[in-house]
Amino acid sequence: MFHFFDTDHRQALSKDKQTHYNQSEGIQVIGAGLPRTGTLSLKTALTQLYSGKCYHGVDVFAGDQEDVDVWMKAARREMRPEDWREYFGKKSTYVAGVDFPFSLFYKDIMAAYPDAKVVLSTRDSSTWFHSVYNSVYQIDILMKDYPTIPLLLGMLDRRKPAAMEMFKIIGEIIPSGGEVCFREAMEGGPNVAERFFTDWEAEVRRSVPSDRLLVASAKEGWAPLCKFVGLPAPENDYPRVNDRASIKMLLWNLWIINGLVFYVLPPSIAVAGYVYRSEIALVVQTLGQTVLVWTDLIMDKLFKQ
Repeated sequence: MFHFFDTDHRQALSKDKQTHYNQSEGIQVIGAGLPRTGTLSLKTALTQLYSGKCYHGVDVFAGDQEDVDVWMKAARREMRPEDWREYFGKKSTYVAGVDFPFSLFYKDIMAAYPDAKVVLSTRDSSTWFHSVYNSVYQIDILMKDYPTIPLLLGMLDRRKPAAMEMFKIIGEIIPSGGEVCFREAMEGGPNVAERFFTDWEAEVRRSVPSDRLLVASAKEGWAPLCKFVGLPAPENDYPRVNDRASIKMLLWNLWIINGLVFYVLPPSIAVAGYVYRSEIALVVQTLGQTVLVWTDLIMDKLFKQ
């Protein structure tokens, strides 16, 4: 799945792998914002400010089996504070986390890291549905329209369960303070989605002490974030990544490869097999005769012993 990500996602992860980060003292910033609220921009910003890694949804796709299992365990409400500390303790250079699945469990992670600050990334609630629907939710639509795409993703992601299975399960979780799950919010249309969004933000504001919470949008730039975490603002502009065009590129790549693998390659092989059937038959016959000869030699050797 990672191979299909757009340039922004791949560059963010590649930079993480190539950069030497200092050992962290655990999670210091917890992103509690929903997807499509500038989470990848926030990830990039926090990475720069702290010189440490920031966990994001794309890390799940590029990770190992534990990066799926831990969120499946969280979905079953089986993660204790010490489990979170053990998990992120293994990822000793991570200082923050944003986006689903991380933000879905912000309360649990807050309990594990009581001194961590919480950032609620936000945007205009009336625009959130269309932003999600026309970007990341198109993956769900594509999988429904083309049943072979889940097969393709399963071929590429050999983990069991795989990342897409995990995201499907957490998409069915109704968050505290809400009335519907993420999937139902998208299927319900703009009004249901906006209610889901406002309920989510209201619950975050209610649950997080005001002195630990920052509510900010990417449009506000470095100032509120840097003031909140007590770090100087960098000279460069605030990061702006994960735009809609990048997500569409991911979808296009998925559609193209799926078509090639399941709709172009099989008939091409069948046609080639028919055209070169005599040559193939000769090769198969030769291989069969070779196998028989070696079998006879082995059996003779065994019976002579």
